[in-house]
Amino acid sequence: MTKIERVRAALGGKPVDRPPFSLWYHFGNQHASPERTAQAHLEFFEAYDLDLLKVMNDYDYPMPEGMEVMATPEDLKRLAPFDVTRTPLGQQLKAIERIASALRGTALFVDTVFNAWNTLRRNLVKEAMGPLMKDHPRALEGALQIVNDNLIQYALASLERGAAGIFLSVPATAESVTPEQYARFMRPFDLQLLKAIRGKGECHILHAHGEKLYLDHLLEYPVHALSWADLNGGPSIAEIRRRTPLTLMAGLDHIKFPDVSVRLIREQVRTARAQAGNTRFILAPGCSVPTYSYPPLIKAARDAARA
Repeated sequence: MTKIERVRAALGGKPVDRPPFSLWYHFGNQHASPERTAQAHLEFFEAYDLDLLKVMNDYDYPMPEGMEVMATPEDLKRLAPFDVTRTPLGQQLKAIERIASALRGTALFVDTVFNAWNTLRRNLVKEAMGPLMKDHPRALEGALQIVNDNLIQYALASLERGAAGIFLSVPATAESVTPEQYARFMRPFDLQLLKAIRGKGECHILHAHGEKLYLDHLLEYPVHALSWADLNGGPSIAEIRRRTPLTLMAGLDHIKFPDVSVRLIREQVRTARAQAGNTRFILAPGCSVPTYSYPPLIKAARDAARA
C-alpha cells in the first residue's frame, strides 16, 4: 500500500498491510522563515519514512499591539478579529503551502491547532487564566469567541492550502480545568471549530492532552481519530477501543521515549498493536517526544510497526 492508501484505510476501518506510523517533536524554529520551517518538516518526514506527517505549529498568536500582558477584562477588550495571513500564523500558512506542494500525491499531513482556551492561555493571558475564569467569566467568554473565530479562519485557510486535517489539541483534563470550567470555557468553542471544518478534511484528529481526561465528553467530538497518552495516565488502547469506533492514535510513551532501550520501544509497539487490532489504528506517541530523541529509537518504533 502507499502511504496515502494506508492512512485512508486505517481511518476508514478497512484492511491495512500494517499500521501507519507517525511521530513528532518541536523543531524550535518558531523564529525561522516559512521556508526553513517547511524544510525541517520535510527532512524529518523523509528521514524517518513516516506515513502521516503532523506539522507542528509554533508560530505565536499575536498579542494586541502595544500590550505586554493581558490580565483584566479591559485588557481582553483589546482582542479583535484579524486577517490571519497578516499575523505570525500567516507564516505557518506559507509553510503549509510548501509542505503541501512537496507531499502532494505522496502523503497526507495534518496541521496543529491549539484550542481557543489553550491559545489564549499560552500566548496571551498566561497565569491570569485562573483568576479570569473565576472572577470574570463573561469577559473571558467574549475573548474566547474572538480567538476561536480567528482560529476557525486559520484552520479553514490551512485546509484550503492542502492540509488533510486539523490536529486539535484540547487540554480537557483535571490538571487544567474543573469539569464546570471545561463545559463553559472549552467545549462550546471546540465544537464550534470542529463544526466549521467538518466535511472540509479527511483526517481531523482530536488530541486529548493530559492525564485526568474528561473522556466521556471528548469521545463525542466529531473527528476522525483520537490521539492521547495511553501510557502516561490515559486509558489503555484496549479500553478506548471498547468505547469508540474512532481511529486510535497512540502506543508510544512520549515522556520516557529518549531514555528507554530499543527493546522496550519494540515491546510498546507489540503491545499497542495487540490491543488495537488490525485497523483503525495509527502508531504514534501520546504527545511530542523530546527533541533530543536519537534517530535509532525513532527508527526502531517505525520498524516495529512494519514487522
